[in-house]
Parts: sequence; structure tokens; C-alpha cells
Amino acid sequence: MEERSEFNKAKKVCWRLLALRDHGERELAGKLKNKGFEDEIIAEAIDYFRELGYLSDHVFASSQVRRLATGKGYGNRKIASFLLEKGFSETIIAEAINTVRQEWSEAQALTSLIRKKTTSGNIRNDLKGKQQLVRYLMGRGFPPGLIFEIINRVEEEDGHDDDSK
Repeated sequence: MEERSEFNKAKKVCWRLLALRDHGERELAGKLKNKGFEDEIIAEAIDYFRELGYLSDHVFASSQVRRLATGKGYGNRKIASFLLEKGFSETIIAEAINTVRQEWSEAQALTSLIRKKTTSGNIRNDLKGKQQLVRYLMGRGFPPGLIFEIINRVEEEDGHDDDSK
């Protein structure tokens, strides 16, 4: 009878946490573990909420990728690293990134960030500024090859604007 009571307490904790925001299975299990619940009760609660459809690593990973890609302007490498730390499998991460990148590609995100960071002027002749920009973008998780390709494309587009004046 006490096990039912513990399970009901665990469900209440889960309801409260899931009402605030989505959680991954591992994250929710960790929070239950921190509250002192036994492994069997945690597994039962996770199964219960998964069966109800309130707990899905695929949905949670996709929402995290969307938030990091569009909201924070992260590249795929940084997103994957973040989700690996959260305990998601590489398969789930790859699926989530592919889904979100169909809406907002990494090149589009990178172009947007470069334009945002270079609004003050042309970076064509500013070697130090270009180096800082490259380091910043690499820190955001974008691959170097794509960074240089997009920077060159933006420089060419800006150069054409100057020639037409």
C-alpha cells in the first residue's frame, strides 16, 4: 500500500514539473531521484507519463533544438553537444536537428548572425574584426568551412551594393 502512496506522490511531482515545461525522460527521472524516490517508482512514473503522451524525448529534443537554433542562434555542433549533456541519444539528436533545420537551415542562421554582427560596416578590410567574428561563430557551434563560405558571400553581396552607388 505504501508503494502506491509513493507512486502517487511521484505522479504529483511529475504533474507539477510537466505543467511548468516539457522535460526529457532522463531529466525528469533525475528530479524524482533528487526528491528521494526509489528507482522502481521513478521507472513506473516515467512509463506512466510516457504512455499518457506527456513525456516524449523526441518532442522535447525537437523543442530544445528549435529554441537553441532560432532563439539563441546556435549551430548544429553546439546544439548536439548541449543535448548529449542532457542524455539524449545521437539518433534522437540527429532527427531533431534535421527536422528543425528543414525550417531554418544552418546557413540561414549563420547569415542572419553575420549580418546582425556586421551592421556597423563592411568587414572586408577589417582583419581583426573578421577574426573576432569567426571565433564568435565557431563558439556558437558553426563549422569553420560554412563560416568562411557565408562570410565571403556576405562580403560579395555588400561589395555589389557599394559598386552600384
